[in-house]
Amino acid sequence: MIRTIFKITYPNDDSYYTASRLDVVDKINEYHKDDDTFKKYNINTINGVLYNDNKNVRGVKSVERFNVRDFYKEYIDIYTEKISGSSYNHGKKYSKASISRLQNQFIDFINMEILPQKNSGATDDTIKEHIYKVARLTC
Repeated sequence: MIRTIFKITYPNDDSYYTASRLDVVDKINEYHKDDDTFKKYNINTINGVLYNDNKNVRGVKSVERFNVRDFYKEYIDIYTEKISGSSYNHGKKYSKASISRLQNQFIDFINMEILPQKNSGATDDTIKEHIYKVARLTC
């Protein structure tokens, strides 16, 4: 299953990150809640923008999508190296399926940590330091 991170860039250059297309729709509509002339987004509108290369992005500067494994590549690589190390797993070898399952669990964990921090304006360095600390990753 391909998982995606979405980024909305508002006209004032603020950004919002989420892992849900429905959340993208809600956030764009919420941003324009006081504008009676704004034609509300729905899931089909977002699908057109994200997947059908519809260039008509109304009310925001851009809506982008990123593959979650590319977006978190640095963290996933370090985590994979850590779980493959003999001191972490007591010398046992994980199968590719087990590593993929553990990576998916890790992605779920860092999603809950990173996205709210990005949305609250934390810097990339602050987020990185936090993830390394809570996930016990080594630099």
